[in-house]
Amino acid sequence: MKAKAIKKTKVTVQNRQPWGRLDEKTKEKIAEEVQSGLLSQRGASQKYGIPKSTIGLWRVKHNLVTLFDRQGPNKLLQMNESQESKLLLKKIEELTKALEDAQLKNIALETMIEVAESELHIKIRKKRGTKQS
Repeated sequence: MKAKAIKKTKVTVQNRQPWGRLDEKTKEKIAEEVQSGLLSQRGASQKYGIPKSTIGLWRVKHNLVTLFDRQGPNKLLQMNESQESKLLLKKIEELTKALEDAQLKNIALETMIEVAESELHIKIRKKRGTKQS
């Protein structure tokens, strides 16, 4: 007996569902699947036809929501101490990375302002203590 071959259509830009039309529940579900380790970010990207970067943004957005959602306190109570501490350490690592990224962005913007001021010979930064009119 021959096994029937399941024809899997490749997700392309033309046949995928646009991510902007997904409701928040679906976005949360995808973010939770990636967060929990059921799917990798790349696997979720291929499965749902959504760019990896978009899924990454959803994970960041729904990171704290999934920790402290309506069922969050119940989930945290059901965990033992080691599971809870691992979850909290993972959140701390993610928040630390987000802080480092924000600090790098701030340094880049400061450098850009300094270069623009020196190249264009104009004052971009506002003087402290000046009154607005």
